[in-house]
Amino acid sequence: MVAKIAKLSRIGAGLAVATIIALSVVPGDMRPRILRNDYVEHFIAYFIAGGLFAVGYQLSVLSSGALLAMSAGALEFVQLWIPGRFASAGDFAAGAIGAWLGLLVIVVVRRTYERVFIIS
Repeated sequence: MVAKIAKLSRIGAGLAVATIIALSVVPGDMRPRILRNDYVEHFIAYFIAGGLFAVGYQLSVLSSGALLAMSAGALEFVQLWIPGRFASAGDFAAGAIGAWLGLLVIVVVRRTYERVFIIS
């Protein structure tokens, strides 16, 4: 059961990153606006990706966080050359913070669950 959850989480993490990349490189007029706040959209997208990475790749949480944060920065940089898009330090920060918090939430939940399971 745990192996299936890890495998599904890895697939989900890959799909989340692919979606983030696709939505980051499309021209501004083609980008869907789900929420009216770019920072919240970035935070939620990277939070979900970070959480999925933490579930799927339990031993590489630090590298997952670093790679997601670097990806957020790289995608903001790429947007300098995409029509109708602009790079934003705030969007980068929202993405990086979202990724790290997504990872952190899963790590805390996992550690709490393991502690409760051991004590019980």
